[in-house]
Amino acid sequence: MKHSFLLAGVAAASLALFACGDSSPSDTEDDILSSPGEKTESSSSVTEDESSSSVSKDIPKGARAATLDDLEKNMTLKGLFGRDIYLATGEKHGLFSLWIPDTAWLAAPSDFKDGVLNFSQGAITSIKIDYDAIKSMEKLVEKDSDHSMRFIVNEDDQLQYSLDGGEYKDVGETSVKKNSSVVWNGDSLASKELFCKTGENTFTGYSFYKGRYVATDVVRNAEKTNDSLVSWSAGYYDIHRGKLLMRPLFYSSAVYALVSASVSSDYKTLTISAEELSCTLSELKYNEVPAADLEGEWESDEGGLAWSLDLRTDRTFEVKAFKGNENKALKQGTWDVYGNQLLMKVTGCLGGKCTPAVMGSVSKWKAGSFFNYGNSDPDDPSIPEDWTAPEYE
Repeated sequence: MKHSFLLAGVAAASLALFACGDSSPSDTEDDILSSPGEKTESSSSVTEDESSSSVSKDIPKGARAATLDDLEKNMTLKGLFGRDIYLATGEKHGLFSLWIPDTAWLAAPSDFKDGVLNFSQGAITSIKIDYDAIKSMEKLVEKDSDHSMRFIVNEDDQLQYSLDGGEYKDVGETSVKKNSSVVWNGDSLASKELFCKTGENTFTGYSFYKGRYVATDVVRNAEKTNDSLVSWSAGYYDIHRGKLLMRPLFYSSAVYALVSASVSSDYKTLTISAEELSCTLSELKYNEVPAADLEGEWESDEGGLAWSLDLRTDRTFEVKAFKGNENKALKQGTWDVYGNQLLMKVTGCLGGKCTPAVMGSVSKWKAGSFFNYGNSDPDDPSIPEDWTAPEYE
């Protein structure tokens, strides 16, 4: 790699490390969820009222679409899949989870626009139990499915939900007894880093932003003077019912689709799948980069190539490089910003062989003018560091 790659503060650890362990933990262990692509092969239809997979836009007379303010941290979805299932929202940063009774079987990031919880980016646990309600949850997040749940407040001021346009059912209130030995509030982790020892010379750590995290896996050299980046992932996080849930959306190599863990109240121990990791805590210092400041067209002449980068408002991107009329590089996909980290998930590239994702710190930026992007792209040619906005007459 022609440039250095540094995260803000201490590097955080890859979830991929944990994928090397037992892929079939017992149901008494903390959940570790399936890797990308490990989806159930059964039909994508959901048995709840055998209704359409798209949520009806119609709201009953006298009702209104629910907002995040209408949701509690812990609720009961009455009569879902033939039983009552718990719904948790944590600090309401966009991660929702379904529980039976003390296990998070499903977690899904969603913007909750118009009171709709979308399951398109959801993940299900890899723990396999022959139970109808859990099988139905698996279908909610099957690949290429489009299941949703709409929440309303009816004319009697009752919060209700409807799965895929089906019958509206009541949402009940519930409470969870706190455990003082673990961190219980997701915002308590914001602007913090946990750096955890996983082996003789391997470390895992987590950089937490507001509702988002970045994780990297590093190996320390024998002299203990340098940490080498091995892999990374990034996505949504929150603490629900005392469990730290992490749902990666960007990753450089295969990771678990969801991780359930717990953090000790003194931040010295991270417990995943009954394994306790010794950790050190530090403050995460960074300058927040508004995604809007990076939206638009950018160009670079790094490496003797004519580079262009288009970061679109719909969170898709395209980056390409030419030497004369010859196309030397092309990547397309989705992007986002967590804190000061610009993340790119690559869904297509020139030649079909390229890194699945790129991450790096944004510094020295000015909206509509320039930014510096020290990134992890291992490809040749790799995405440049220095970008400026093109000039137009």
